[in-house]
Amino acid sequence: MHRILLGLVLFFILSSCEKEPLGEDFVFVRHKDADMPVWARGKLESDVFIIYLHGGPGGSSFIDIRNDFFAGLEQRYGMVYYDQRASGNSIGKSDNDLLTLEQFVEDLDVIVQYTQKTYAPQSIVLMGHSWGGTLGTAYLLEPQLRAKIAGWIEVDGGHNLGIGAYEYSRDYVLEVADSLIANDEDVKKWKKIRDYYQDKITWRDPDVIIEHSKNVTDAGGYFFDEGNREGLVGLDQILFSETDFMALLSQNKHVVKNMDIWHYDFTNHLREIDIPTLLLWGISDGILPVELAYEARDAMNLDSAHFHVFEQSGHSPHYEQTNLFNEKVTTFIESSVR
Repeated sequence: MHRILLGLVLFFILSSCEKEPLGEDFVFVRHKDADMPVWARGKLESDVFIIYLHGGPGGSSFIDIRNDFFAGLEQRYGMVYYDQRASGNSIGKSDNDLLTLEQFVEDLDVIVQYTQKTYAPQSIVLMGHSWGGTLGTAYLLEPQLRAKIAGWIEVDGGHNLGIGAYEYSRDYVLEVADSLIANDEDVKKWKKIRDYYQDKITWRDPDVIIEHSKNVTDAGGYFFDEGNREGLVGLDQILFSETDFMALLSQNKHVVKNMDIWHYDFTNHLREIDIPTLLLWGISDGILPVELAYEARDAMNLDSAHFHVFEQSGHSPHYEQTNLFNEKVTTFIESSVR
């Protein structure tokens, strides 16, 4: 009996030793009068850290943190989330002359330096979703900055926000419109949407991108399964959290209206990113359609181990196929980064 008890005690001691407690740090990092909130979560003793670049522009990492989309990754790696300048829970200066891609790249480098100094990981991986794909790509196209990064993960990213991307996204909406009109579903609404695009040749006008985003939403281009929205943190949860919800909305509107990004197309320069790269995309993405993923794959000459299309996801596969998403990221890091 004593041997059994001793064995059980040793089992629980060894089990507790194997599972290192996960950490969480929160600070504001200041740069050029902007205070950007930075959350470091997960295995903070890891030799690999992932810096997550949220979408937008003007988005926030808050939704991703509250929904624990990357909880599986936090078990193995350090995850650094931050809200970009004039975005989400950031505070401080957000004058229009600072709302440039160049400034956001500079800000990202401040976060990279903070991560290096604070946690001293052997490897830093950038992971950019949507607009975060634009930001990450621009950062990595600077050789002196790219040298600091061991791996790049683009998730339904905006490496191309130019005319080609607009046309893919517009055609997605028009195909949905034609299908619904043919099925006699809400014909008046969808004819109006279809007519809207007759004189729209770009989404560079802030009013056009706002209206187009609404149309993509109505066309189901953000989710493979609309029911997945039920798993997201709701507006009521944000409203009654510590987040200043009205400030978040105000900043989002300010950035969308004043940040001119809807013309960047880095496709022809992607081959310059010579570090290990993983492209992850949802097949049903309507705002940055999967055709962009294939173009990037070909431009970077990526094999199947570094490219995956999620068959049951829209714009955010980490929302809709979380476990598979985290599995793909982990496999990439273990095989290509470490």
